[in-house]
Amino acid sequence: MIIVVKLGGSVVCKDPSKAIADLAKYADVAVVVHGGGCMVNEVMKAMGLQPKFLTHPGGVVSRFTDYETLRAFVMTMMWINKNIVASLASLRVPALGLSGADNMVLRAKRKEKVIIVDERGRQRVVDGGYSGKITEIDVKALLPPPLKVLAPIAVSEKGELLNIDGDQVAFEIASRLMSKLVILSDVDGLIIGGKVVGRLTPQEALELAKSDEVKGGMKRKLIAAAEAAKSGVETIIYNGLVESPIEKALAGAGTHIIPSS
Repeated sequence: MIIVVKLGGSVVCKDPSKAIADLAKYADVAVVVHGGGCMVNEVMKAMGLQPKFLTHPGGVVSRFTDYETLRAFVMTMMWINKNIVASLASLRVPALGLSGADNMVLRAKRKEKVIIVDERGRQRVVDGGYSGKITEIDVKALLPPPLKVLAPIAVSEKGELLNIDGDQVAFEIASRLMSKLVILSDVDGLIIGGKVVGRLTPQEALELAKSDEVKGGMKRKLIAAAEAAKSGVETIIYNGLVESPIEKALAGAGTHIIPSS
């Protein structure tokens, strides 16, 4: 069975070595999607650009991608992509690094407008920039061998490069493959009251995502996991900075969002 592994930006930016070493054991059955937003921020600042973020209804936050941001995003993501491939090569694991634009593996429709919540708490419609919503994925092109490492960059029908949320890419691939999804972040899972929540139903995940107990990117992860569960996908959120994180996640560590029976 295929496993989709999402290497979160927090892992990529801090220390991906343990996750990559573990990934080598699953090279024949895995598809990898990576993030790297924190590194994008660093590159943008070095280029004299200020990262901008949008807050959407429900509290989900996303990057506003104008053309200059898109340039920094694509450059940085492909740098990360090739470094992951090179690290795998050092472990004698052949891997193919690509963006979703390559051979039109990942197609998307540009978001012309998006609804945001401004600093006064009012909802407004603003330009969507160069972000997109996935319309088509060539999943056959992502199957091993060799191990595919995918950067979350899509292409539109008009030939535009688009920034796609990495978690969303991973969820969409897992849903189409009916596979397990392991999301590696820098936390041991969803933590409520100082403890890791071991298991969640899709409904419980949605309720927590809407609550004030969950902040930042975890909201998006829980919402997407609940949606993916409708397709039979089990999502596991675990710490990619520990030894053998994929093996431990598959063995029960972390937070598991389980499809309804």
